[in-house]
Amino acid sequence: MFNYHGIIHGGKMRGIKKTKIALLCFSLALWGYVLPSMAQTTKTFATSTTELDLLYSDAIKSYYQKDYARAIALFKQIQGLSPEYKKSQINHYVRTAESRLGKTTPVTVFKVPGQPTKEVEINKEGELEAMAEEAQKVLLNTASYLDSVEKEGKLTEFQLVGPKSSLKMAKEAYENSQYTEAIRLANKARFQIDQFITQKKPGIVLGKYADYPVTLNLTDADLSQTLKLIYDLTGANIVLMQGITGRVSINVKDLPLQRVLDLICEANNLKYVEDNGVIKIMTAEEFNKSAAAVKARLRRVFQVYYGDAFSIMKALKETYPTQTIVHDPRTNSIIVEASDEETAARIGEIVSSLDTPISQVLLEAKLVEIVLSDENTFGIDWLVSSRLVSALGSGGTLTGPRFGDNPNFTPGVSSSLPQGTFSFGITNYDVNALIQALSAKGQVKLLQAPKIMCLNGTTAVISVQTNVPYLIPQSTVSQQQQTITTTATFNVFEDQVGTEFTVTPIIQRNRSIFLNLNIYDARLIEIKRLTAIAGGQQYSTDQPVISSRETNQSIVVYDGQTLIIGGMIQDRKELKSTGVPFLQHIPLLGYLFKKPSYSSSKSEMLLFLTPRVVSTYEDANAVS
Repeated sequence: MFNYHGIIHGGKMRGIKKTKIALLCFSLALWGYVLPSMAQTTKTFATSTTELDLLYSDAIKSYYQKDYARAIALFKQIQGLSPEYKKSQINHYVRTAESRLGKTTPVTVFKVPGQPTKEVEINKEGELEAMAEEAQKVLLNTASYLDSVEKEGKLTEFQLVGPKSSLKMAKEAYENSQYTEAIRLANKARFQIDQFITQKKPGIVLGKYADYPVTLNLTDADLSQTLKLIYDLTGANIVLMQGITGRVSINVKDLPLQRVLDLICEANNLKYVEDNGVIKIMTAEEFNKSAAAVKARLRRVFQVYYGDAFSIMKALKETYPTQTIVHDPRTNSIIVEASDEETAARIGEIVSSLDTPISQVLLEAKLVEIVLSDENTFGIDWLVSSRLVSALGSGGTLTGPRFGDNPNFTPGVSSSLPQGTFSFGITNYDVNALIQALSAKGQVKLLQAPKIMCLNGTTAVISVQTNVPYLIPQSTVSQQQQTITTTATFNVFEDQVGTEFTVTPIIQRNRSIFLNLNIYDARLIEIKRLTAIAGGQQYSTDQPVISSRETNQSIVVYDGQTLIIGGMIQDRKELKSTGVPFLQHIPLLGYLFKKPSYSSSKSEMLLFLTPRVVSTYEDANAVS
């Protein structure tokens, strides 16, 4: 057996010292290896994180630009570098991108080596969250970029108007959960900034004098004397055209000559061009006629993506009558020949502000006819009863009393159409639930359920009408020698009865919708037999008696709310006969074996109108 005790006591101090020295050496060696490795690992991790962020941003951009193949390749590259980096988001984007490249949706099939095939449903909620996260990131980056550009003075306040407007619209789109639109507008703002920064402004004044520094401190000086002073400072040849006068107040230090001339000419409403080494200063009219100005004009082509290029061109011509502006209908673009770079930039900003996506409104309508029972003869008024509201559950109430014009109309010979106003109300309830509640109050008939998509500000028509034909006799008297001939003809006429709704929706900033409604309602009261004498002969014809009423109203509802329109009540009278079978049909004697009976009913037509704003791809998916 090994004698541990002897070793411990015999070489106690020596063993302890050796042990301590060995441990110390081991520790130093370990830290000498670990510390550089840790530093190297930390550095690699930091570098990898930055690279991964750039790759991820590039992949997301490709994904939303529908370049799915490139997006998948970038996501796979990220997974190869760091499998745990945003693992769930990347897996989701890869599944969706692979699906949209041509595989069946919404099921994506994956094959893992050694495992059976799995079918995974695409998680739309996860996609929405990832989209919201990406939109927020793009917005913050663009806002930070714009702030830095503004603080550093890289762009003028005028040049920042367009990017600020695009960023503001992007923030509004994000607040309204329109994430793809927010990303598009934020990227548009960044592109506008980069375009201004990278573009090189062509100098109107050519040669070595364009960037020559000029220092002036003048107050109400004569224009010609000021130009002479500039010549003395720079040596540039300047000619002031005949008859031009003006005053100059300027205080600049080391400003380029071209910029100084811009300021002086702008203050006096003048223009200048360079012609064979000579700077000519002239009026705006002379400038537009000069050959040098025509040669120096800038041609720009602005692509119109959403609007009508012809309409935008007309607006631009009214604003800039001296510029050459035409449109190309084939490419829906605007071609501008501007006198200078600043004018071209201003026109470009106007085109960008006018070329915005045109929102649409989906109008979902349901026309319902309800036969009112004896217990309920108040039409749509029953909807405000608390018993029905509690039965339908929480979520909204019917609001809005009767309002609108009391239409003045003259009924027919014996009208049974009640006079009064149309009824309007707004509810948040599901329309189908309301129709089911209606069926409990009486017989319900769904007449129409149209869906109409119309552009913002355009008019849509919903019409449920029937043509009622009738004959009008007309006699023609002709005489040949002593014979008088009377010829009777009948002309066919038609009147329309029913209901027609004309709706013009206008989308407001908070996604509320202003509706301009025109409602026309015509009802057939009865068919009345009229007798007339024409050409000495008596004619009888059946004429319809029609009563109509019309109203115009304006109302504001929110996206998805339902507008209920009622008050179109009609009384019907029907003649029925009962009698002894077979005997009641005997000619002449049949009247002795049957008994006529009259029945009356009251019905009301209701319109459920639900407008929905469709301005993005997500909105279109939600309503489809």
